[in-house]
Amino acid sequence: MKKIENIPIPLKKGFLMLFSIFCGLSSFSQEERIVNSLPEVLQLSKEKNYALQNATLQTQLANLTKKTAIGNILNPRIPATAQSLNNFEQQVSFLPGPIFGLPVGTFKEVTMGQQYTSTFSIQPQFDILNFGSIAQIKSAKINEQLVENQNKLNEQNIYNQINGVYFNLLSFEAQKKILQENIKIAESLVLINQNKFNEGITRKQDVNEAEANLIALQDKLSQLILNQKIQKQSLALFFENEFDLKLTEQLSNYENREELVATNSNFKSENYKLQYQMMQQDLKIAHLQQLPVLSFISSFNWQNLSNVNYFDANSNWVNFNYVGLKVTWDFPTNVQKLATVYNKKIQLNQLKNNADHAEKENEFANKQLEIEYEKAIEQYKNFKKIYLLKKDTFEKNFNQYQEQILPLDKLLISQNDLLISEINMVNALANIGFSKNKIVINNN
Repeated sequence: MKKIENIPIPLKKGFLMLFSIFCGLSSFSQEERIVNSLPEVLQLSKEKNYALQNATLQTQLANLTKKTAIGNILNPRIPATAQSLNNFEQQVSFLPGPIFGLPVGTFKEVTMGQQYTSTFSIQPQFDILNFGSIAQIKSAKINEQLVENQNKLNEQNIYNQINGVYFNLLSFEAQKKILQENIKIAESLVLINQNKFNEGITRKQDVNEAEANLIALQDKLSQLILNQKIQKQSLALFFENEFDLKLTEQLSNYENREELVATNSNFKSENYKLQYQMMQQDLKIAHLQQLPVLSFISSFNWQNLSNVNYFDANSNWVNFNYVGLKVTWDFPTNVQKLATVYNKKIQLNQLKNNADHAEKENEFANKQLEIEYEKAIEQYKNFKKIYLLKKDTFEKNFNQYQEQILPLDKLLISQNDLLISEINMVNALANIGFSKNKIVINNN
């Protein structure tokens, strides 16, 4: 969770002015939306966030890839060609002279063929048995699972980012109330010391210290408001700036939620498992692509021949057709295919190591989430005890100050200690909500 930071007063005023103008302009295009809990914010982001919308398109692409793999089992294709040729200078053939009554050893020049030829050809064909294409179906199914899992992982990351911003805003709102209460106390101290100074009871230095304390608190409040606006703009970006969200949830809702939550997220390890399975299938495909492919082939042709012109009325039409089977096989001397097999084997070993490590890393990450949540609970308990002690000290010091037993500087120190302890308690409470919801997001 973010804490109050010091910003020079001139820069602070400039930033506030710029953000006021920016927020004023953006408010005309943003719809105000009231949300009561983090799940409502997450649901809204699922409807509007561009990355989550793209995830749906990625799933559709993976599904299309699977359908394509199924269609490629037969790989149907119907090449069709049409051509018209003008053989204005045809090839001359030399035939044996005796055929034409010429002496033995002589040849006669003969020009054969038609000058105008037009041919139409359709050649339907499909694969009957292609083991590599059949194996592609399982690969496409694994790819579909991998895309779905990756989308869930991306969605989880976006939700965790929203979770952080959401509890920053709840923390800032609670800190703002604390500062406003302390400013009221500081204003009363300024008034008390000013009256005492006017009556000649106290020194000017005490008035100065009281005023300096008030200015410091007002500056912290200004910085907090500035940070709050920045976080609100960050949150709005998850909804493409369509909404200006008004959060109604209070941090106090998490004060008594100290039950531990078990974590069971496995998206990351599952991602590596699917990558490993995909590479196993790719290696199998690389082996199967070495096998022959049996295909059905056919050809249906229509040819028009003429020595007068294209498609002459007295021209001849000649048809010639065939159907049959064809075996296509690259002998295992294809360097590229052999290299692919060995390449896949190396990548498979790498992914096996990644998958094994991811399993252990996933167990550690789940345990770490539980520990962080438990740590936030314990920290809140301790900070609350400190706050109660600092509050008791300040109240007693304030009474002693009014009785003129305690000097002002001691009172201001105890007020600052009380402020810090209360802000620490608020931040710890925000961490409880953040850590718990992070577990819920990861589990879901």
